[in-house]
Amino acid sequence: MKRIFLLCLSVLLLLCGCQVRQEITVPTTAPAVTVPAAPTEPAGIYDSASALESATGGAIKVYPLGLNDSLGIASMGEDLLLFSGDENTILTKFCGDNLQISVQTTVDFSIFPDDAAVQVSEAGVTYYDEGKNALIVLNAQLEAVETIPLPDSICGAPALSSDRKSLYYCTQDALRCIDLENGLDRLVKELYFSSINLTALHCDNTVISCAAEDNDGNFSQLYISTKNGELLWEIFDATTVWTHDSTYLATHADGVYTELLTGDSEQGPTLLSPSTYNSHVHPVLNWGGTVLTTDIESSNCITLDYYNLQRGTRTATLTLPGREMPYHFIANADAIWFVRYDTSYGCEILCRWDVAQSATGETISHFTPRYSADNPDEKGLSACYQMARELSEKYGVEILLWTDAVAFQPWDYTLVPEYQVRVIQEELIELDSILALYPEGLLQKAAEGTTRGRIQICLVRSILGNKGASGTLSEVVGLQYWNDERGVYDAYLALSVEQEGLMRNTCHEIFHILESRVMTECKAYDEWDKLNPAGFEYDYDYVANLNRTDFQWVQGEKKAFIDTYSMSYPKEDRARIMEYAMEAGNESLFQTEPMQQKLRQLSLGIREAFGMKKTNEPFIWEQYLNEPLHYG
Repeated sequence: MKRIFLLCLSVLLLLCGCQVRQEITVPTTAPAVTVPAAPTEPAGIYDSASALESATGGAIKVYPLGLNDSLGIASMGEDLLLFSGDENTILTKFCGDNLQISVQTTVDFSIFPDDAAVQVSEAGVTYYDEGKNALIVLNAQLEAVETIPLPDSICGAPALSSDRKSLYYCTQDALRCIDLENGLDRLVKELYFSSINLTALHCDNTVISCAAEDNDGNFSQLYISTKNGELLWEIFDATTVWTHDSTYLATHADGVYTELLTGDSEQGPTLLSPSTYNSHVHPVLNWGGTVLTTDIESSNCITLDYYNLQRGTRTATLTLPGREMPYHFIANADAIWFVRYDTSYGCEILCRWDVAQSATGETISHFTPRYSADNPDEKGLSACYQMARELSEKYGVEILLWTDAVAFQPWDYTLVPEYQVRVIQEELIELDSILALYPEGLLQKAAEGTTRGRIQICLVRSILGNKGASGTLSEVVGLQYWNDERGVYDAYLALSVEQEGLMRNTCHEIFHILESRVMTECKAYDEWDKLNPAGFEYDYDYVANLNRTDFQWVQGEKKAFIDTYSMSYPKEDRARIMEYAMEAGNESLFQTEPMQQKLRQLSLGIREAFGMKKTNEPFIWEQYLNEPLHYG
């Protein structure tokens, strides 16, 4: 399988045609009786008293929109075009520094500026009308000046070339192209998929990308030459590509880590490793750069970082107060524009970011080598191993990484190693805060009698079910298992870093080990079934549990289980309770009498088995008990 990066190396050229700047004639106020007044710009939506402009030192100018349903923005030469609306789309053209409304029109369905059939320039707007099965052409005043009928055989939305001369569309079994100048309709390539959607045109309209689904439900991305119909690449993983001139930017999912790759037709791909992690990517390739937005939860703010894609430098940075994420980024002649919801206005606002006022002066390049499973970042992994050793000693466990984490495999699942350093570092930081929740010495005591005397915690990329293993799921987020071969007896738990919820997953799997001691040291869980509704029976099968529909027991006054997964086995019922009891904000899950009884019995078992009956302070998993545990 050829990857999209070869596409970037070989054929990325100019995506969009150039636009001619137009001079805007600004009306002037009428003169006084005898003294001529200076020309003034008509009132617009700019708020010169914006708190955000003050907070950013003038780097941001604010234009309240008075609406909450924007769909995107596009540049019409020196003007801006706003797409907004719900069932309908309102096109609003703004002009002038203060953004006064120049003209407005309504389309009776939803269209977006990045639709493959939408083209916007200073000359006007072209879009696809599915109801009429036609291209609609609007002039610069947003007046309909032409309707171009399309063949009845069209399936899905078409893609319009940037020069508006060629229209690509799909039928049930082919990709075709209409020359809009002479009406010639030609076959580009025969295609046999259950569904296919055209997504974009690249490389000066010489490559078209499509999202396809085959008859077996498998999804892929196709890159097809518009000249000869050759299938250039078929991509099966999550990859997104943007192009402009000779510059490209691509995001490629490598496990939970998203690579940010850039280059041009002469070189690449180069990996951009920004200073922030898991940021949202907003290309502004007509400037040769990209904006990365990052939610800084601890500071209750959003950072905007602008990176130059030729040098890899972070040339500008800005902090926005609040956690409302910006979106719909475009760059015009001298600024970057975006949309953001603003609580102080109670609506969405247009923001004009003067990047020059946010310059960092940094010269450090964030281009780094690109690593793979066969060629990992050994230096970075070495630092991760050191961090894991320190945490292991701190909490009396043994944290295993990379190849060590998959050295011993359970019989029914396959552990896939994680090698991305940034991912491992983030997981170790979070794991540190999770393990700190347990009483000192509890985790080590849970592993008493094992060969190593410590719980083995394996951080892996994913946990995949082995085919043919009875009762095995295709993939799980966490797994607890034992090594009891050849005189070795150790307690393992594997945690997938590909999935969200490391907190709950860790607490769930650790409880399975804690429970093993409870079951051997006392009888607290021996009559667990008596806490369930009359007549209830567990599935004792993970696959069968997927079809469980006893929803009356997971909600309302009869709630006796966290969710239907809790009904698979008694051990999963207790582990589910433990994982949610350890987490903040789950008080509502434990309000019913059955849930109170279960949480109480679970807690009694841990206290008794681990010799903590005389501890007066409540443990974190006891935080939702209505009445604290008391001992004489």
